[in-house]
Amino acid sequence: MQLGLATVFDITIAKKMGFLYTIYGLVENQATLYVGQTRGWTGALGRLAQHLSDSDANTYLQRLSDVYEYHEVPLEKVDFAAMKFTSREEFQIDDQEYRIAVENWVQARLKNWIREKNLSIFVASRTRSSTYSQLPYVKEEATRIANALEPWILECHRIS
Repeated sequence: MQLGLATVFDITIAKKMGFLYTIYGLVENQATLYVGQTRGWTGALGRLAQHLSDSDANTYLQRLSDVYEYHEVPLEKVDFAAMKFTSREEFQIDDQEYRIAVENWVQARLKNWIREKNLSIFVASRTRSSTYSQLPYVKEEATRIANALEPWILECHRIS
């Protein structure tokens, strides 16, 4: 019997606030990465539960199913990290366009970084540009978050 484990270091990931999150998962020894943003009632932790559930909101599993042509994705392991957006009002309102702009920058930067480091990680998420993508504070927030995620991704990849 395999034990399902979860360790939470900051319980605010279950609160309604803006988060940029990443899911690092293994599918038949292939590393995958999913980048997303949320401000739902159950926070980033609730969004992770949706991604791993059988609901229509499981876009991480749907994406892996589409790419790898699985009816049921043989996900072996999942690591999850969520970064709170700064308290800047634009990142904490219900309108997600500012968070989408940051998400787009973070994913682009992580894709380039993965390529530069020659890591075998498939980025499964899809993002879109936003009208706010060129704002300086959007780029600053994306840089802050990507800088924090890179060592975490390396650690996940090292122990997988």
